[in-house]
Amino acid sequence: MEEPSSEKFEDDPNIEKLKSKISFGIKFWLEFENEGPKNILGSGWANLLERIDSSDNNEPKSLTKAAKECGYSYKYAWNILNKIKERSGKTPVETKKGGLGGGGWVKLNDWGKYLLKTYKNLLTELEEIEKKLEKSLKID
Repeated sequence: MEEPSSEKFEDDPNIEKLKSKISFGIKFWLEFENEGPKNILGSGWANLLERIDSSDNNEPKSLTKAAKECGYSYKYAWNILNKIKERSGKTPVETKKGGLGGGGWVKLNDWGKYLLKTYKNLLTELEEIEKKLEKSLKID
């Protein structure tokens, strides 16, 4: 049995104050159509691809570094890349294994660049739609 919350709520809260806190958001992801739609890229996974693609002097970077920039573990980042490959049939990256001291790298291939570019273009469009909706919709 749940214990009653120690937090007290007003019996008749100020509705106008509550109304002022209402807003909306739009989330989206890319889907791959193959025996039914499968999600292949949302905001977090796109962030990983972007971190992989952003490197100093156009040099490939380590997956460890890209994962850390996203707050992900190395294993979780590999799982994301493997899920994209599993769901779409093509890996989004090229890799080179490192030796005992490291030195491996990962970079986006044409498929990964296409996915990231498509995601970012759609995100820009949706942000414009959100701005228009914020101006035209008034929540009563």
